[in-house]
Amino acid sequence: MDSPRVEYIPQGRWIINMPVNGFFLTQIDKAQRSIGKMGEYAGNLLGKSVAALMAKDPVLAREVIQGDDDLDRMEDEHEEMIIHLIALHQPVARDLRRLVAFLHTNSNIERVGDLAVNIAQAAIRISDVPSMRPFVDIPRNYEVVRAMWDDSLRYFDGLDDAAASELRVRDDEVDRLNQETILQLINISRDHPDKVFQATNFIGVSKALERVGDLSVDIADEIIYVRRGELRHARSLHKHTA
Repeated sequence: MDSPRVEYIPQGRWIINMPVNGFFLTQIDKAQRSIGKMGEYAGNLLGKSVAALMAKDPVLAREVIQGDDDLDRMEDEHEEMIIHLIALHQPVARDLRRLVAFLHTNSNIERVGDLAVNIAQAAIRISDVPSMRPFVDIPRNYEVVRAMWDDSLRYFDGLDDAAASELRVRDDEVDRLNQETILQLINISRDHPDKVFQATNFIGVSKALERVGDLSVDIADEIIYVRRGELRHARSLHKHTA
């Protein structure tokens, strides 16, 4: 029989974490792997949406919109699985933090699917409009954001809090790129009123990509919460008061 594990909680209390059966741990690992695959699927939808935008391909864009239904189904299945594990096994300490983080990550991944749909809808709207400047800097923004997203999933797979903590720094670059892109599009709209419709859609795409960067950071925060028991807002408050 396994011995009880003692774990320190950041608030300064010690608790006894009683041993859990192997089935429970196996199910936690299964949930983590499944959520990771869902994240990969969301990343692929995001890539397709940007490809549809650049190729002016409404057929590919509609595939993205249809694919989001699969993400919604996966989100529901994961949520049901996690709630069942919490209710049945009543985990504490790190095991509970892990499942709570999975719930949040599951939701964040689903939101990436929604953002991919937003980009796909923009691709459909401008598919028959002559291109202005080769898609401004959207491809560059996508590459930076996609790298962040893929890394957040890799860190999630290994619950690598040290690597995850660096994503917030990388998100500053995404914010800068988004601001530069929006400024370019505003200038294009001012100088070429006939391009306002396209520019408005590209602004929406740029903002959607910036939001994917934010969601990558949110997953990183969940990893840190699992490993260190630190809440995101509590860390921010500590930094400001230190």
